[in-house]
Amino acid sequence: MTNDKAKTVLGLALASSAALALVGVFILTDVGQLLNVSKGMVVAYFQNHLLVMLLSLALFVVAVFLNRRFSLMPSWVLALFGAFLLGCFVVTKYLVPYVMFPAQQHHAVYKSNEEVASDDYLEPDDTVYVVTHNGVSRAFPQKYLWVSHIFGGDYGGEEVVLTYCVLTNLPIPYLNDLDGEPMDLRVLAQTNNNLLMWDTHSGEIIQQINNTCELSKRQLAPLPITEMTWKSYEVLFPDGQVLYNPYEKPLERLLDVLMPLDEAHSGEDWMFNTVALDDTRLPSKEKVVGIKSGGEAVAFTLDYLRNAGVVNTRVGDERIAIAHIAEHDIFVGFDRMKDGQEIEVTEVDVFGNTPEHGQLEPTFIYNGPMWAVWLHYHPETKLLK
Repeated sequence: MTNDKAKTVLGLALASSAALALVGVFILTDVGQLLNVSKGMVVAYFQNHLLVMLLSLALFVVAVFLNRRFSLMPSWVLALFGAFLLGCFVVTKYLVPYVMFPAQQHHAVYKSNEEVASDDYLEPDDTVYVVTHNGVSRAFPQKYLWVSHIFGGDYGGEEVVLTYCVLTNLPIPYLNDLDGEPMDLRVLAQTNNNLLMWDTHSGEIIQQINNTCELSKRQLAPLPITEMTWKSYEVLFPDGQVLYNPYEKPLERLLDVLMPLDEAHSGEDWMFNTVALDDTRLPSKEKVVGIKSGGEAVAFTLDYLRNAGVVNTRVGDERIAIAHIAEHDIFVGFDRMKDGQEIEVTEVDVFGNTPEHGQLEPTFIYNGPMWAVWLHYHPETKLLK
């Protein structure tokens, strides 16, 4: 091989190696969403990212071999290139799930209402999401969720994992169980303004808004969750606990300043224009309550539910009553199947107590997703406003 030919091959090897290394940086960070990278591409890349990295590294080895044989460039240039590749690999694999948005599935801290009330951690009108399971009730303050996205804890002998997507404004809790095995969830990426999670145990990728495992197509079953204010939680759950997660680390504080929650949830400007914004029935960031089942989806405006008081609805296989608890401005969902019969609910309190049918079982409803994201993932949705 002549020097000129070797130089050409070396240049192509380095260029191809760099391009392959940069693919992951673009796809598995927010750069990908600025470029409107599709979910399919994110999933396909993640399935094959180790192979892509190995190919990039192999091309670099070819370049090093040619340089040693033909002395085509200074060794320090290749050393710098090797450091660049390593940086790309680290960013691809570790930046989002382990550095920027580290999950707290295994080390979340919870304090009693009394402990939290004694400092300035929360204001009375702050939004909290409440999960009650096996007699354990915990509140998750919205403003302290979005950096970690994922929080876990023991609920009477069963582990529950709360996931929160700030760009959708959507909290969803799950039992930590995927076909009988525990999950170790991490933030992988976000596509079309919704969270993609990665289970490090199974390698599964999970789309939060539709609870779908992208590789196996299995469905996770969400647990009920209720949005309310901190002052309402103190009244309704005096013996409850609260996630204690003040933003104290420098990176947390920086992210909170650069991407404030209020800005993400107000106005008509989107950080990532990856959802359909041409539907004018509602402002794109208006919060709705949603139900989906059996290929059907329905969204309710909050004003519609406030005016109705109680809505008895059928969506796919679900028979659900959505109640507005006016005293606390809370929206809760209950199963309308009782003792094998479909019932009509006319009056119910926040705990499911009715004068006619005893106590109803709470059921999951999508509590507060922004309209444009909900519509993107459920284009068939029926809107009641």
